[in-house]
Amino acid sequence: MSRAFCELVESTINNSLIQFNSTQYITASVASLDLWKSQTQSFIDQFRSSTTNTFVSSLNIIRNATYGDSLVSGLLTNYKIIVGTSVSDKGTVFSNSLSYSTCSCVQSSRCIAQSSILSSQANMGTFYIPGFYVGCYVIEALLQSTLQCFYDQACIDQLLLYLSSVSPINAAALNSSLPSQYSEYSTIENLLNSLMIEEWNPTQIYDRYYDECQPIECTYTIITRNNILYVITTMFGIVGGLITVLRCVVPQVVKFVRKKKDLTQPLIGKS
Repeated sequence: MSRAFCELVESTINNSLIQFNSTQYITASVASLDLWKSQTQSFIDQFRSSTTNTFVSSLNIIRNATYGDSLVSGLLTNYKIIVGTSVSDKGTVFSNSLSYSTCSCVQSSRCIAQSSILSSQANMGTFYIPGFYVGCYVIEALLQSTLQCFYDQACIDQLLLYLSSVSPINAAALNSSLPSQYSEYSTIENLLNSLMIEEWNPTQIYDRYYDECQPIECTYTIITRNNILYVITTMFGIVGGLITVLRCVVPQVVKFVRKKKDLTQPLIGKS
C-alpha cells in the first residue's frame, strides 16, 4: 500500500509538471529581474498548492465514498460475514461490524488498534509493532501509522524475526539525526499531505528568459527643460540656416527679376 501511494504521488506530480511546462509566460515588454522573479515565484507557489490539493482531494473523495457506501473490505476488516445455517435463515448472508479498541466500524472508518504479529513458535509470543495499526480499512489504518519502527534497528530485527523470511533480508534503520521536516512520529497521512516531498528546489534562470525574449532594439525618452545655452545655440543654428537659405535663394530671385525686366523693355520701346 505504501508503494502504491508513492507511485500515485509521483504520477500526480509528473502530470502536473507536464501541464505547468506547457504554460506560456507572455509580457508586452521584457520584465525586469525583480518583477520576473516575483511572478515566477507566484507561479511556482500556485503549482505546489494546486498539485497538493488535487492529490489530497482525490484521496479524500475515495475515502469518503468507500465509507459512505459501507463497502466491505476485501480482507473483511470492517465487517464479519455470517451465513445463516438454521432452517429459518439458511443461505441468508449477514454482516456484523467489527470493533477496534471499543470503536465500531459503523461509527467511524478511522477505528484502529495496534498491529501485532503472533509467532508460530509458542516461546516467542506476540510482537506489537510500534507505530503500526490495523483498522476497519487498510488505507485508514495505514494513514494513521508512522515509521517509528523503521528508525529503530532492534525493532526492524525483531520484525524480520517474526516474519520468518525464507531469504535473509538486510535492512538498516533510518537515520533520525538527518535534518528533515518529518519525524519518526509523523503519520503517513502527514507525509501524503506534503506529497512525501522533503523540500521543493525550484530553479529560476532569468538569463534564459531574457535570451528567449531579447528585443531587437530598445528606445527610451528623457523629458528635461532646455537650458539657456541650448536655447542660444538653437537660435544661432536657426539664424545661420536661414542666412544660408537666403544666400542661395536671393541671387536666383534677383537674376529672375532682372531677366524679366530685360524682356519687357523692348516691347515698351516699339509701342
